[in-house]
Amino acid sequence: MTILKGSDIDRFIAGPDPRRPIILVYGPDIGLVSERARAIAGKIATDLDDPFTVTRLDGDSLAGDPARLADEAGTLSMFGGRRLIWVRAGEKPIAAAVAPLLAAPPEGAAILIEAGDLKKTAPLRTDAERSAAAAVIPCYADGEAELKRLVVEEARQAGLQVEPAAVTLLTQILGGDRAASRAEIRKICLYCHGQNTITVADIEAVAGESLALGVDAIVDTALGGQPEELDRLLLRADGAGIAVAQIIAATTRHALGLHKARLAVESGTPARTAVERFEPPVFFRRKVAVERQIGLWTAEKLHRIVVRLAEAGFETRARAAIAPILAGRLLMSIATAARQSARG
Repeated sequence: MTILKGSDIDRFIAGPDPRRPIILVYGPDIGLVSERARAIAGKIATDLDDPFTVTRLDGDSLAGDPARLADEAGTLSMFGGRRLIWVRAGEKPIAAAVAPLLAAPPEGAAILIEAGDLKKTAPLRTDAERSAAAAVIPCYADGEAELKRLVVEEARQAGLQVEPAAVTLLTQILGGDRAASRAEIRKICLYCHGQNTITVADIEAVAGESLALGVDAIVDTALGGQPEELDRLLLRADGAGIAVAQIIAATTRHALGLHKARLAVESGTPARTAVERFEPPVFFRRKVAVERQIGLWTAEKLHRIVVRLAEAGFETRARAAIAPILAGRLLMSIATAARQSARG
């Protein structure tokens, strides 16, 4: 199978297989595409600025002269060793340039193709997926689990540990672009230089504004009954590259917390106390909003919402092309129900 997934991707990046010299890295997460492509390139060529071993080609230019790729791949290195042909695909199709090399793979060169979000039917993608000479590495927006691993990995490299609650809080503000997420985490690590552990207070100090404007705001407008504001925030999240999976996961997590808090309130616990005991901990600026949300819902209704969100999580993964529409409809229905509850 030429399509790599999970740990197979990590192993290939650590040591590219010379038996698969055509490497296609593509996907909607441009930051992750760039990060993985550069890591692979660094394993093939020791000096990426050496013009004798690394040739960079523009995809749109290559589309007008498809034979050039085979010519470059057949050129022997002046000083021996394996050459790297690094192609950055653009708007124009380059499958015609790649197809001959998939049929007759080069022996002295690796072809690294860095592309954007290719459709399932895109010839470049389908040709590479069918070829034993290719390695295909899809790059989709990080989900919650991937973001948590990224947080822990970056903190470890900076000599820091991260409180579990801080990991959860930070993943709520990170978007769907790996490069942007890594930059945000490194900023927090720099702020925490000289201490041992990143805490919730550190996240709030560095990323408080992002928390207020990110996924938490979407969650609060949905469960707090503000459909008009929710619509605006969903459009903004789509433009910012925030993954639908991240929004659904955050909403599910918060709905579960609300359900637990509402059960406590229905058993006699004051709403304010339930907010203080909320899991995961609530950012202090949200506490008033969360207390209000507890009053808008019954435990029974929240249970139904959690079930619907779980179903939406599966459906948006299965139907990724229309995931934003599916998620938006569900969140808008939740917001509308909450507003009706508020009006009595």
